[in-house]
Amino acid sequence: MEKGFIRKWVAFALRIGLSVPAMAGAAGGAVKLDGAWVAKVVGAPGGQWSYVISADPSGRRAAGHGSIDVGFRIEAILGAQYFEPNDSNSPILIDIVMTGPDTASYHAVWYGLKDLDPPNVSTSEIVVIGVVTGDLQFVEPGKAFGTHNFALYYPWQDGDGDGFPDEGETTPFVFQLTTVDTRVPSPW
Repeated sequence: MEKGFIRKWVAFALRIGLSVPAMAGAAGGAVKLDGAWVAKVVGAPGGQWSYVISADPSGRRAAGHGSIDVGFRIEAILGAQYFEPNDSNSPILIDIVMTGPDTASYHAVWYGLKDLDPPNVSTSEIVVIGVVTGDLQFVEPGKAFGTHNFALYYPWQDGDGDGFPDEGETTPFVFQLTTVDTRVPSPW
């Protein structure tokens, strides 16, 4: 009888322990950066990306990887005279850090890609470098409001070839989007 009680208690403790990060938020204490999230753009037709972040042991800094699920055509927004049409987008790479008990700031990069026809050694080339900085406000468990500042660069603005625009490079192609980010619910 005692053995069954202990198993139930351990199962209960594990369940509570595993769900605390998912429950953390403005009303539940400090937020821990982790999980799978879907970001929906507010006020724009379509506009959605998803991402997964994995925290360091402190839970206050995380790295992530995501994808643009419903994107936008840069040439349709800015005009084809500025950027070549992109056929696809690379994954989003994200670095995020908590700046307060329920706020975080991040830096991300992604690439607009054009398929090469016919393909040579490479299957595509970069036609735009997208750099995004922003902030998240965690408003309740599993919910955040995001402000995202986009800056679009030409590939030639990465002269040293490290994947990022070189220091001092500027661009007139900047815009801001807001999102509602929702964490994928945990089954526990």
